[in-house]
Amino acid sequence: MDSGNVFKGLFYGGFASCVAETVTMPIDVCKTRLQMDGAGGGVKLYNGTMDCAGKLVKSEGAGALFKGLPPALLRQSTYGSLRYGLYGPIRNSLGVKPGTPKHEIPLSKKILAGGGARAPPP
Repeated sequence: MDSGNVFKGLFYGGFASCVAETVTMPIDVCKTRLQMDGAGGGVKLYNGTMDCAGKLVKSEGAGALFKGLPPALLRQSTYGSLRYGLYGPIRNSLGVKPGTPKHEIPLSKKILAGGGARAPPP
């Protein structure tokens, strides 16, 4: 990808982040349910990840595996876009020529570009 095209980087970064969030959302929902299972002296409901997913789908429907997806997509469409879309242009503004092999870029410039491209915390 041409790191000089900020809008293309913003789009690709946001799109890739949203796809990854959508694919991993069921795992994250199960992880959260398992972490809370039996909390506060309650009864344990699940015996592992697959049991949790199966019981969720059976009792609440398949949509239960995607609870929380809309705000997660909003976060990823902004945070992921900025993080991935701005890294290349910021790195290049530090004097790195486009197309320079990764192993030839000084670590300090990679760190500065990564720190500058990160989105502010939510």
